[in-house]
Amino acid sequence: MTSPPSRSSSSAGRRPTRIETLAPLRLTGEPRFAWRGVMLDVARRFRPLPELHRFVDLVAAHGLNMLQLHLTDDQGWRFEVRRHPLLTEVGGRRSESQLGHGPDARGDGVPHAGWYTKDELRGLVRYASERGIRIVPEVDVPGHARAILAAYPEHGVGGAGAVRERVTEPWTRFGISDEVLNAEDATVAFVCDVLDEVCDVFESDVIGIGGDEAQKTRWREDPRTQELMAERGLADEPALQAWFLGRVAAHLARRGRRVIGWDEMLEGGGAPAPDAVVASWRGPVGAELGARLGHDVVLCPDLWTYLDYRQSDDPREPIPVGTVLSLEDVASFEPLSSASSAALRQHVIGVQANVWTEHLDTRERLDYAVFPRLGAFAEVAWNGGPLDWDDFAFRLPGYLAWLEEQGVDFRPLDGPRPEQQRPGVPGMPRDRAARIAELERLTADLDAPAAP
Repeated sequence: MTSPPSRSSSSAGRRPTRIETLAPLRLTGEPRFAWRGVMLDVARRFRPLPELHRFVDLVAAHGLNMLQLHLTDDQGWRFEVRRHPLLTEVGGRRSESQLGHGPDARGDGVPHAGWYTKDELRGLVRYASERGIRIVPEVDVPGHARAILAAYPEHGVGGAGAVRERVTEPWTRFGISDEVLNAEDATVAFVCDVLDEVCDVFESDVIGIGGDEAQKTRWREDPRTQELMAERGLADEPALQAWFLGRVAAHLARRGRRVIGWDEMLEGGGAPAPDAVVASWRGPVGAELGARLGHDVVLCPDLWTYLDYRQSDDPREPIPVGTVLSLEDVASFEPLSSASSAALRQHVIGVQANVWTEHLDTRERLDYAVFPRLGAFAEVAWNGGPLDWDDFAFRLPGYLAWLEEQGVDFRPLDGPRPEQQRPGVPGMPRDRAARIAELERLTADLDAPAAP
């Protein structure tokens, strides 16, 4: 049963108005990309079903056709699993949330809880399908696992007792945790149990398995994990992650499903299955490697498609995180240029905007982050990019008027209104050049083979 909404959603009781019209964007002829997607993180911030219905309507009105739901993370588990009920009973609630970002961020003191029953999600799948949207569920493993370990500590590294000392509830902080699932056969079986129930609910032939940002420190320092690696002939921890994801992908293949994972899943020997889809978010390296290995690729580079990133250098921007990603920056996104390799042009099946919600704690904050940038992204997804900015800007007032008619609390072009600001709540902005250098370091182990 879904938990009552917490204060994290100020519009939880509001029934959304059905969106009946398409957004006035240039979406004519055949779309350039088959996969025109949005990823919505409901793990960090639970969204009541009326909000999800409204979001589906808005996504459909923008000519997009894929909605990836990020259902699990360190901060919460949002999907009912009847064989493992503690995942929601324990993993579906935390005592508070981090307020802001960076070293000065503090806790807000507000409990946050919520999850979706199977029947609720089946209804959501039907609702989305009627509007031309396929929902792709994501269960993130083997990292981002604190909500799992709060419920079932025996699946962590070091044994249940050690994990209980480290993990008492889903993480109330944001960031990347050192906690990771252990590599025991029983833990792989547990994940496969969970994914069986995912397959029973979601019709999508593609299932997300995460694979991102799994920290290797626990594995590296744990004697039992090192013993398992030696028994399996695995040279290092990236190879262990590849082994883990490979077992999960093989199980899903027996259910007639293929996997999508973030580009980290290419580390340690390549993707976990021949038909795996690579979601490339850390720049071009993962996309190129995935394509050259014959995998379908969805492009979602953070510098152009992460709609939680700050929208300007204006100090009034609420909780500024990431690099600046303005509306004009989104419009400049060029998924495939004339310089793209033949392999990439052959294997890119689409593009996706990602909406991480650590700091999007209300429906209004979600609107502010997503719109109007999603309008520019939708035209790129349909027509390719970059957009002719002068032409898009000329048509922009009509689109903004449409958003206002739909009750969307979008960001004004000249900056946030006073009620959209978050004075006193710290952020952690990044410089674009520094982020590019960081991405180069993060992808250095993805050594793409030379083009033929």
